[in-house]
Amino acid sequence: MSLAGAAAAVPTRACLGALVATYADAGMEAKAAEMCQRAREHHGTLPGATHTNRLLRLLVERRRWDDARKLYDEMLAEESGADDYSTCVMVRGLCLEGLVEKGLKLIEARWGAGCVPNAVFYNVLIDGYCRRGDVGRGILLLGEMEAKGLLPTVVTYGTLMSWLGRKGDLEKIASLLSEMRERRLPPNVQIYNSVIDALCKCRSASQALVVLKQMFAGGCDPDAITFSTLISGLCQEGRVQEAERLLRETTRWELNPNLSSYTSLIHGFCVRGEVIVASNLLVEMMERGHTPDVVTFGALIHGLVVAGQVSEALLVREKMAARQLLPDANIYNVLISGLCKKKMLPAARNLIEEMLEQNVHPDKYVYTTLIDGFIRNESLDEARKIFEFMEQKGIHPDVVGYNAMIKGYCQFGMMNEAVECMSTMRKVGRIPDEFTYTTLIGGYAKQGNISGALSLLCDMMKRRCQPNVVAYSSLINGYCKLGDTDAAECLFGSMESQGLFPNVITYTILIGSLFKKDKVVRAAMYFEYMLLNQCSPNDYTLHSLVTGLCNSMASIISSHCSSTVNLHGKGALLDIFRALVNDRCDPRNSAYNAIIFSLCIHNMLGEALDLKNKMANKGYKPDSATFLSLLYGFCSVGKSREWRTILPNEFQRDELEVASRYKILFDQYVVKSVGCEVYSVFQLYLEECRSSKQMELKFANS
Repeated sequence: MSLAGAAAAVPTRACLGALVATYADAGMEAKAAEMCQRAREHHGTLPGATHTNRLLRLLVERRRWDDARKLYDEMLAEESGADDYSTCVMVRGLCLEGLVEKGLKLIEARWGAGCVPNAVFYNVLIDGYCRRGDVGRGILLLGEMEAKGLLPTVVTYGTLMSWLGRKGDLEKIASLLSEMRERRLPPNVQIYNSVIDALCKCRSASQALVVLKQMFAGGCDPDAITFSTLISGLCQEGRVQEAERLLRETTRWELNPNLSSYTSLIHGFCVRGEVIVASNLLVEMMERGHTPDVVTFGALIHGLVVAGQVSEALLVREKMAARQLLPDANIYNVLISGLCKKKMLPAARNLIEEMLEQNVHPDKYVYTTLIDGFIRNESLDEARKIFEFMEQKGIHPDVVGYNAMIKGYCQFGMMNEAVECMSTMRKVGRIPDEFTYTTLIGGYAKQGNISGALSLLCDMMKRRCQPNVVAYSSLINGYCKLGDTDAAECLFGSMESQGLFPNVITYTILIGSLFKKDKVVRAAMYFEYMLLNQCSPNDYTLHSLVTGLCNSMASIISSHCSSTVNLHGKGALLDIFRALVNDRCDPRNSAYNAIIFSLCIHNMLGEALDLKNKMANKGYKPDSATFLSLLYGFCSVGKSREWRTILPNEFQRDELEVASRYKILFDQYVVKSVGCEVYSVFQLYLEECRSSKQMELKFANS
């Protein structure tokens, strides 16, 4: 052939098609389009569908919808120019964009209304609906497939289970798995991974481990994602030791644990305070070829901060900088929060400045964390500067940010500024919430300005913001500080009528104030009421009770102060205290024993045992009344067989007599069955004591 002839040679359609495919696969869209144009010019037609589909797919991936639709229509216009895959590429692209209906119209335009040709197209449509959040429509399409005689594939079930897993619909997943078994379709690793992921998200790692065993039994090998998901799930439930064992299990399957597996474990061990283990895992991860990323370092930093090791967390941040890794806003927020809790506020402020220098823009949460930190450290001026700086930067505080400032103003008694801050909130469209009102009510009550506090309470209710127990407790405290316990009790009743349950603070305020006013019967009544409602006293409550009983001893002993208020036959506090003091027992010992007995008869044995230990630590030795009270506690909760753990090895004879006498009094406050059980245990103890004495006499005489 001559050179001229060679130059005039026209590339074949197949050759041009191969070039189209090669250029498209390389992402060279313009060159691929040029080869299509040359095929038109030289052969009057596009290259074959197999090759042209590659360019069509590239256009769809790049969301070049106009060009893609033009090429697709041209392919359809030619005989054998488009195949099923061509349409599938277009439909899949539309479904990924959430345009499922357009994809369905494209199918119907080619094959007719209501006609979806095969399972592949159904799978694409099902995935499209699920991506849009309409899993229900996807399940309906599954039913439509079966009605038309098309058999669902593993992909069909896998797609549905993946999206159901994200919604946590375990019941429907179980139903689809059962359906697969009936059709003798073995689940693949992706399906098992979806099920395991769903279970772990529902904090059911134990059940997820069962699914792993089912995988093994079904001959399906797990992959790195299987183990990564399980490790993450176990770590979320605090089961890091099991998670680490699972990490070691991956080597048996010749799998390299992925970055996510190590990240979960590093965070899990840090939260437990096992920083050395976490650091070793970081080293191991790097030795296996994984480069720690921002997420890994973030997990380590978060774990260290949670464990209270903020200085170590800052060192990790320095290691990040050495690796040219810039902390994100979340890492800075965690560090700033940790520094604020440790009262390292200058360092926290420096981090804000560093963020700005690094062009990492602090969000409102970062600023609010710092504001709250300064307020907790009683640095209101610094908090105010940060608040103003935040607004200058165009970052508008949310309700939490305003609440932090309001709390600061109230803490310093600056109520005018606090109210002004709430007014500003409203002007900028931030609606004061329960915390806003509660803080302001507490601030007014602390100053003794009850009218201001009540005014806010009314405003709160007018705006349909339900007052909480903290708001009522603040008002009750305000009345008590003014010495108006009658108004405080009235408010207590009003709170209950609103369906709110008093907490330990509410009860403690009332009990302490009533004792100070020498209203001992009413103070005792609220203590009994507290126990009936299974509200455990704290150290402040116990201090108020012991101090109040001792200071009011004269009133309690006098005849006019009988337990006239007897809730359900259990008004024991004053009667027991009086009986013990009349027996010349130490008043504080008597107070402790009366409280211990009251706790025991209300089934609060744990709290009673704690109080016995606190009593001993303060130098007040537990005596026969203490041990008898605890015996009632053990019998009340059905643990009479454990009596040996509380009774001393040896009682003196006079102590036994005292305990016997108190038993008659104590029996008045318990049901008959408990009294009988205590009697049986006590008799058994007496017999053992007598036997022990007799053995000692025999030994001495031999």
